[in-house]
Amino acid sequence: MKIITLSFALLCASVVAGLSQASLTPLPPDGFVTLAQIVNDFSTSETQALQKYNGMRICVYGRVGQVTQSDDEEGDPLTAYMQLPNRTTPDVKAVFSADFIPSSVVAVADDDTKATVYHADWNGNLSNATSFIVEGENVAVRGTFDNFVAGDIILKNSFKLAPEALQKKLAEHGLSNQ
Repeated sequence: MKIITLSFALLCASVVAGLSQASLTPLPPDGFVTLAQIVNDFSTSETQALQKYNGMRICVYGRVGQVTQSDDEEGDPLTAYMQLPNRTTPDVKAVFSADFIPSSVVAVADDDTKATVYHADWNGNLSNATSFIVEGENVAVRGTFDNFVAGDIILKNSFKLAPEALQKKLAEHGLSNQ
């Protein structure tokens, strides 16, 4: 009888523990999340967040904290770190492959505040310098969730949504471009 009582008590404790762990909000069909939401998911339950995002193509909207030449061994040219305003460490590391940057020539400012894309003409002359991604701006980056390493949520094969697509996505989710 004591064994049955002890087994029942352990079973009840397991059920209570399972119920007390908050489950994460499901990922919407379009994969859109705010930076605050994805950071909160990993802060709340790393295990559940890994299950939720594993291999998913997601779109993260938030503030750019830093832009660097990529240190990726696959030769991806650019990495943008998205950060919440009150944090000094990166939260999302978006790695841009050459396939998703609208030109083959990218230059990052020495102070890591912006990446500039240079367009080449038929003769290879560089012209039309355009700021691609700038520190402090709010952007939406779509990429494939790859890993969670040392506090960084890593997205691979990332690309920045065009301003029109960003506005549409924000409207669909009831957000303003702040």
